[in-house]
Amino acid sequence: MLRYLTLVLIFLLGTLAGYALSAQASDLPMLPASGNTRYNNLPVAELNLAHRQQRNGQFEQALLTYNSALAWQPNWVPALAERSALLARMGRDQEANRDQQLAERQNPTAAAFYLAKGRNGLMPFLALYPQEWYADHYGFPEERQISVEATTPQAYFIEQYLSIMEGPDTAQAVLALQQKVDQDVLAAKRSLETLPRDYNPGVKNMLLANLAMLNHDYREAVQLYNDAQLKYGFNWPELPYNRGLGQILLHNYMNGCQDLAQSAKAGFAPAGVMYQSLCNF
Repeated sequence: MLRYLTLVLIFLLGTLAGYALSAQASDLPMLPASGNTRYNNLPVAELNLAHRQQRNGQFEQALLTYNSALAWQPNWVPALAERSALLARMGRDQEANRDQQLAERQNPTAAAFYLAKGRNGLMPFLALYPQEWYADHYGFPEERQISVEATTPQAYFIEQYLSIMEGPDTAQAVLALQQKVDQDVLAAKRSLETLPRDYNPGVKNMLLANLAMLNHDYREAVQLYNDAQLKYGFNWPELPYNRGLGQILLHNYMNGCQDLAQSAKAGFAPAGVMYQSLCNF
């Protein structure tokens, strides 16, 4: 059964990026408006304004706002991705595909991240759990250790998942992930609630935050990551990494990029990849 679920997960991971890039915009949640007004002299406020305009049904005005942002920086991947989604929502598929392809040419990793708004689309980008803590407490066998070559978020995600597939003490955490892959959020939350009372609260908060990220509740996710790091005092590099992704999806580039840089400095390789993709304008 575990082997079957593993194969299913790997298949899903292989198709998630394609799904996220091809899903109809009407099925995708819009990014929330928040964060700084500018980052590296980029007009982040215009992304926030365009989001508010879309939320109010002002699609033509939102399109003009994206056009203004892209006039400032024509190759800015977040604005290209969001304008692509808006154009698809407006039925202008040819223009939407043009923006999507331009974003992919600029940076395929960043384009996949910003366009991954469908169900579970963000899953391959997230760190599942703190590797150091799990290794110390559950003693992964040597063949399950995560390789140093797993530098991309997607490769790291698959190796993290495989490393805990056979761990009996983490069965409920694995089950919660499987249930989220099956798009059963309530069941996943119930599984986390059945973890032992003395289960590490930082780990539990991280797992709950990941569910919030996959459900596109970025503010809730950022708060849970904050609690794991600040309230419970854990400094695993996976926490600022995931939190940084949530901050960036809230258009808070200043804090998000700072989190990614902190995680990369601590040796978490996927953070360096995402920093170069999302923050190196």
